[in-house]
Amino acid sequence: MRLMPLAAILTVAVLAACSKPPVADPPAVDANKAATAATAAPAADPTPAAPADQPMGKIGADQVGKVSPVPAFKGFGEHWSIDIHATGEMNHQVELTWGSGGEKASGSARYNGQPADASSSLIVLSGELATKQGAKPMTIEIKAGECIDDGDNKHMHSVQVHVDGMDALTGGCGDLAVY
Repeated sequence: MRLMPLAAILTVAVLAACSKPPVADPPAVDANKAATAATAAPAADPTPAAPADQPMGKIGADQVGKVSPVPAFKGFGEHWSIDIHATGEMNHQVELTWGSGGEKASGSARYNGQPADASSSLIVLSGELATKQGAKPMTIEIKAGECIDDGDNKHMHSVQVHVDGMDALTGGCGDLAVY
């Protein structure tokens, strides 16, 4: 018998035994005591984990493509400003200030997808603004492209806001948050 093959077999057996994780010993139970709920091994759950138990950081197949292109946006024009924050899926919270800061209103807007006749650089949000005169329909148009404000600062988007019963707030520049 050769020693070399025997040494190789023993080496492989030792390595296999060392790489195997140790198995925990079952808890010791006093033979004189009956098993209690605290010492008994828990029964295996016959039902698998429900989909609601999935980690929250992952998206499901029904959520694919339902992320708004506007996670957050800050824009402003002459005597007005707008602040937009996504609240989930395609919905947004909107804060609008105009009249040199004298008028403020909040509202909500929704991204309903790319308008068929619009350029790919245009993002349109539609919703309502809660003004002192009541809720008014509102449309926000954000267009990708360099925009230079009154202070000669460059921004990556232009913005305009249309609210029923108000003059259009145009000529605004802003910055879109990036994922």
